[in-house]
Amino acid sequence: MSNTSRTSSTVATALRVLRLLAEHPDGMGITEVARALDMSKSKGHLMLATLLEQDFAERTADSRYRLGLTAFEVGSAVPDAARFGGDLIAPMRTLADLCGEAVSLAVPRNRDAIMIQRFETKHVLRAEIGVGTRMPLISCASGKFLLAHLPEDQVDSLYPDEVLPHVTVHSIRTKTQLKTTFPEIRRLGYALNDEEYAEGISGIATGVADGRARYVAALSVAGPSSRFRAEQWIEPLSEAAHTMTELLSSRRRPAEEDRG
Repeated sequence: MSNTSRTSSTVATALRVLRLLAEHPDGMGITEVARALDMSKSKGHLMLATLLEQDFAERTADSRYRLGLTAFEVGSAVPDAARFGGDLIAPMRTLADLCGEAVSLAVPRNRDAIMIQRFETKHVLRAEIGVGTRMPLISCASGKFLLAHLPEDQVDSLYPDEVLPHVTVHSIRTKTQLKTTFPEIRRLGYALNDEEYAEGISGIATGVADGRARYVAALSVAGPSSRFRAEQWIEPLSEAAHTMTELLSSRRRPAEEDRG
């Protein structure tokens, strides 16, 4: 009985630490974690060491702790795969069959867009690009669309520095330059990627919204830059995203009606 109680308490504490780290993407020190959760520094160190060992946390160069890869994988793959599965797959498949290019669905996680669904072209674009791939928000069409619809202070929180990390020579280099693209993205209803994530690959993306009209994912079409023409896919991409938005929004309505 006592052993079960202690185990439950330990798991609960570990989950509290994970939630705290999720709220501080830039990382926290041991003392900060202990103070925030009202625990001893030694207990905080033990919790963080355990999470570190299991890759649920990682330690930065300045000895701060932040969420690790395993936490991202568990936190993003399970709920999003379920949320965007089922009937939401059909519009993606229809779009992929129509355009013959790679069609992907990505969700934002901190400074990355994580690919959670994908229909590959007959000619695989890049072997390493698939479900689970993490793309910097600033270097892909999906990410830029999602960033363009965030409050400015949230963008500043994600990117406190003016100089941005880049993936290819075509990547946007400064936060100022990035922000200048947002009004046009919002006006057009889509974002473009011109070899900013991978050399030789271009793409176009638009948003999928939930029942509260919040963009929770981005739908994209990508292909080899040598033959990819984004303007060809604006309309079918928008139609597919609209259908997915309607399907996702309809899942909230019965519950809302019950409360009303």
